[in-house]
Amino acid sequence: MENLFSVQGKVAIVTGGAHGIGFTYAKSYLEHGAKVAICDVNQEFLNEASEQLAEYRDSLMTGRVDVTSEEQIHEFVGNVLKHFGQIDILVNNAGVLIRKFPEEMNGKDWDFVMDINVKGTFLFSKEVGKWFIEQNRRGKIINISSQTGVRAADRRLAYCTSKASVIQFTRVLANEWGKYGINVNAIGPGYIKTDMNKDLRSNEKVYQSMKDEVPLGDFGVPEDIVGTLLYLSSCASDYITGQIIFVDGGIVTK
Repeated sequence: MENLFSVQGKVAIVTGGAHGIGFTYAKSYLEHGAKVAICDVNQEFLNEASEQLAEYRDSLMTGRVDVTSEEQIHEFVGNVLKHFGQIDILVNNAGVLIRKFPEEMNGKDWDFVMDINVKGTFLFSKEVGKWFIEQNRRGKIINISSQTGVRAADRRLAYCTSKASVIQFTRVLANEWGKYGINVNAIGPGYIKTDMNKDLRSNEKVYQSMKDEVPLGDFGVPEDIVGTLLYLSSCASDYITGQIIFVDGGIVTK
């Protein structure tokens, strides 16, 4: 059973992988014997990630990429193939959040969230998926949605809409690419302790009200998602596609 969940020797791309939950994903792959290509739009984050993961330098590469740029994605994927010779897993993690009431938002706010969270997921999937298809190679695409993809959240109209889009994108792409042996699934994190919600947790009244929404009683931590990530990355999930697995302490049951 041990080999069933192994990612040893596999090559994973993690977008937005230089900080936050994405960094935890990248580090976990490396700790379990995979090779990882991290891309991020922030060079400072990439430099910090490289320093923190220095012990894995032979299994790690990084690149500055704007996930809304087809040209930059194409170049990065090409560099990954030159460096590692293969790609087995794509984790579409890059994402942004704007908290505003709907009447306060403008088109620029909307486009910023949708372009990164949805368009970026499409563009990276297309680029890596084309290589899987051309090489007649099985592959795993793991999209990062959210419990807000199926639940409303205050001041997060664009974010909730984008994460709902990722859910439907996952289902449709799984249907389209199943014939090529490409598994497309998504993870829907719940309330996870990250910098993205640090301001909310700093307000004890707000923090408590959010914890009260969670059947398991508190926010999770990034490491809580790792088991699901590795499962969807390994041959243990070879007959699973088009699924959204919520790692949320039970919040979507409400």
